Amino acid sequence: MSSSSNKPHAFNPPDVPTPPPTYSQISVTPLLPTSKLITLAGQVGLDGKTDKVVDGFDAQVKLAYQNILNALKAAGATPRDIIHVKHLIVKDTGRVGVESEEELTRVWGHHWMEFMDKEGEGHRPPDTVLGVAALATKELLYECEVWAIVHG
Repeated sequence: MSSSSNKPHAFNPPDVPTPPPTYSQISVTPLLPTSKLITLAGQVGLDGKTDKVVDGFDAQVKLAYQNILNALKAAGATPRDIIHVKHLIVKDTGRVGVESEEELTRVWGHHWMEFMDKEGEGHRPPDTVLGVAALATKELLYECEVWAIVHG
C-alpha cells in the first residue's frame, strides 16, 4: 500500500484462500485525525419517490446500489471509500441456483461488480454474504450494508 494513498487498499494475500471476484479478503485503510467513518443502514430496493419496493430480485439489487451511491454522496463519500460490505439475501428468492456460491455470484454478484467497476474504480472491499429467512418486510429480497471512511 502506498503511504501517499488515503483510500482503502483491498487485496488477497497469497497464503489466504482466494475469494470469488466480488470481494477481497483484506482491506487496510489509513486513519487520519480528519477521517470520518461512515456507516449506512442496510439499503434495499425501495424507491424513494414512490415509497414502494420494486418488483423482482435483480431490480431490488440494482436499486439498493443506487441508494448506496446516493447515501454515500450525501455523506461526502464514493463507493471507492467503502471498507466493508454486508449482503443479506433472502434464501427463498424463487431463483434457481441461489443455494450454490457460483449461482449466487451470478444472481447478485454481477450487479455488484458492475456497480463497483463504474462507481468505485474496480475496488473490491471485503464483504460478508448472509442468507437470511426474512428482511424488514415480506417484499424485500435483498439488503446491502456498507461502511466507508473518508479523509479530509
